Amino acid sequence: MRLFLLFNLFLFQSTLLFAQSDAKYHGFADRISQFSKPNKVLYKHIDAQGNGPIEYTNAKKQILRFRVLNHKLQILHGGIAYQLFIYENNYLQKMATFDSNGKLAGERESQNEAIVEFIVEKKEEYLRKKKILDDAEGNIDMKDDSQEQIIRIKLFDSNNRPIIDLHSKYISSKEYYNYCHRMYWP
Repeated sequence: MRLFLLFNLFLFQSTLLFAQSDAKYHGFADRISQFSKPNKVLYKHIDAQGNGPIEYTNAKKQILRFRVLNHKLQILHGGIAYQLFIYENNYLQKMATFDSNGKLAGERESQNEAIVEFIVEKKEEYLRKKKILDDAEGNIDMKDDSQEQIIRIKLFDSNNRPIIDLHSKYISSKEYYNYCHRMYWP
């Protein structure tokens, strides 16, 4: 009986500790007003020093991710702290980046791109290529098919204004696949 009580006490303390640390990181997620509530942890790999990535998800198929360093929000390249991924019908529709205050933030080295909108113009062709990528778990070199105009992107700056380009921009199926699987960090 005593062993049972000690085990339950240990389990309760462990749960409480996890809940407290999760609540702390949940506060970081609350800074992004575009990220709907309620939300929950999708993935978290925080080491003993408080370093690592965390992802939250919600019923709207949004995924918000950020990194912590010593249990504090880590500021990444260009002042970006958060990435928000918005999916619809299993397609990545939009990716937005935010600063530590939850305001749209763009890459200074680029054209201040803060939002990338993805338009799959040739769904059947992309699904054919996606199957090849899925079968290889993304670990395959593919020919750059951006000239086939399968996936088009629109770019917006940190003021949510379109970044005008004289030509439509297309990305490769492999690049889109990597964005869908959140392979890139700022």
